[in-house]
Amino acid sequence: KWTTDDGRIMVNGQPLVLKGVNYFGFETETYAPHGIWDHNLNDMLDFIKDNNFNAIRVPFSMEMVRDNPVIMNVHCHNNPNLCGTSALRMLDIFIDRAAERGLLIVLDNHRTQSGGYISPPLWYNNSAGYPEDEVIRLWKQLVMKYKNHWNVFAIDLKNEPRDAATWGRSNRNTDWNQAAERMINALHEFPGFFFVGGIEWGGRFENAAQYPIETGRAHLNERVVYSPHCYGPDVYDRSEFHVENTHEYAKNLDRIYTAKYGFLAEKGYPVVIGEWGGKAKPGTRDAKWNNWFVDWIRDKCMTNNFYWALNPNSGHTGGLLEDDWKTPIQHKLDLVNRAQPNPTKFKKHNEKICITKGT
Repeated sequence: KWTTDDGRIMVNGQPLVLKGVNYFGFETETYAPHGIWDHNLNDMLDFIKDNNFNAIRVPFSMEMVRDNPVIMNVHCHNNPNLCGTSALRMLDIFIDRAAERGLLIVLDNHRTQSGGYISPPLWYNNSAGYPEDEVIRLWKQLVMKYKNHWNVFAIDLKNEPRDAATWGRSNRNTDWNQAAERMINALHEFPGFFFVGGIEWGGRFENAAQYPIETGRAHLNERVVYSPHCYGPDVYDRSEFHVENTHEYAKNLDRIYTAKYGFLAEKGYPVVIGEWGGKAKPGTRDAKWNNWFVDWIRDKCMTNNFYWALNPNSGHTGGLLEDDWKTPIQHKLDLVNRAQPNPTKFKKHNEKICITKGT
């Protein structure tokens, strides 16, 4: 049973300690996890498990769900039985293999259309044929498909609302908080968590202080998780990253991020960082920010997180692996290990799921 209690996310009444990573590809024109054009999928999942992660956030597109195309760019010899597979069957296989390794799954509505199209700013895209009711219909299709899979423990309703997206302004067409409430109510059969990102690329929740997510149903409210995204100067440079005085740097960033979403944890709302990261090359401003951010989420008790990303082909951030998709980048692994050194462990044994507490 998945629930929350006084700001903590829980599994069977015990705190769930998450050390997650984003692994993308289903939302792109290949409709499959990246890297399997050269390497075996099992090797990718083994790397995640062997490096002490316990969860994967899996971006997908609504187009993938609706059209269910055949996946592309698969190394057939290294991935027997995957060539010619449909996208949704590939997702089945991915989820099942993750479960074999004790890895939890978050399904992330990352894009409306696949390929190079960036996600629309709102949760619907009428011009592309994805009005709100169609988005909810496709979500329901996934929920009904995976609601009984023990390791599909959360769904991320919409990646990074921005631009026209508002929170708490009583505008049905732009208010993301109201849309999230409608979607959660429509998807009430899903037994896991509902991740809700902030506006302005996922990072701003100021109005959630006055307008928290309220579905009208206690059993749904207790499974709402606020999921901010946060990046440093490698992704988007800002003036606050150029403060040279170490004390003022930390004080200023704490003020900014506490106002954006850090206050949620202080007020007892459950928070899981849905994306963070960067190249963090030692000696750079981005490394300075990444190290500060790890210190900050530890101080705020917000260390449940999903690092962006496993994939080396993420342009602004790179990944945990070098471009060969094999060689680990140790300074990044050190960062995520410091952020969450002891996650909850899951292992299937005799048709039961054994849970080892994290701290």
